[in-house]
Amino acid sequence: MELSFGKARAGVGGGICQMSNLIHWLVIHSPLTVTERYHHSFDPFPDDGRVLPFGSGATIFYNYRDYQFTNNTDRTFQINLWFSKKCLEGELRVDREFDHTWHVFEKEHQFLKIDGQFYRKNEIWRHKIRRFRGDILATELVTRNFARVCYTPECFTHGDEC
Repeated sequence: MELSFGKARAGVGGGICQMSNLIHWLVIHSPLTVTERYHHSFDPFPDDGRVLPFGSGATIFYNYRDYQFTNNTDRTFQINLWFSKKCLEGELRVDREFDHTWHVFEKEHQFLKIDGQFYRKNEIWRHKIRRFRGDILATELVTRNFARVCYTPECFTHGDEC
């Protein structure tokens, strides 16, 4: 499946964003610096089974949308990706451990209805946390997301506030 011009459809290269999403998730849990990133322009499916915050991925499309990051540290990193029986899995390795880690989280999540169309917005943040002590050393906004939704959010079907 690929997402193109506001629709989900079968296509060559569909699903490649799963890899760029995973790489981005690894990168934002590190000191690597994202230099080019795009998110999908719409949300095609409800969150049933979603384990990562909405908008925490990175879409790619050959010769049009790219994902890039740089290493501005004095460490050497290695990205390993592999397939298990059911999943794409990965890890980010570094030649020397850091004395801190990163925790990525979502804030300000909201569904909106504007002129009869549904939209979704949120913010992705991260804490830099001292390893073994747990104190927060820094908090950083990673990205703000705003995207059209291609389904009726459940909160609107029940008349609740989103």
